[in-house]
Amino acid sequence: MNSQPNVGNVKCHKCRQVLLSDLSATYNKSRCKDTCSSYNRNNFIYLLEDHLPAWIKVKIEEEQWTKGKLHCENCGCKVGTFDFVSGRKCECGITVLPPVHFVLSQVDIPILIPNLK
Repeated sequence: MNSQPNVGNVKCHKCRQVLLSDLSATYNKSRCKDTCSSYNRNNFIYLLEDHLPAWIKVKIEEEQWTKGKLHCENCGCKVGTFDFVSGRKCECGITVLPPVHFVLSQVDIPILIPNLK
């Protein structure tokens, strides 16, 4: 039996618009040591560059691969940011974090409990 819950689409917290449907595009935080702050590990969903949704790629292109904010295309709510300039590292000092992320307080991630029959 699979002990890990399935995770559904990432949606805008305000209007429930689907922002990301493929969670395999997210960064695996297990690469960081336990010494990393809970702020970096628990408040963001980092996205891998090679799996970005088309709407995010458009925003990045508009800002010429520098820095910018990600807003829901449906309601305009800020849902994340990107920063290709700074190269921010995790607090462990070893891992460079992906430049694109959603802020967890601005998105909904429903957890689907598997049927336990």
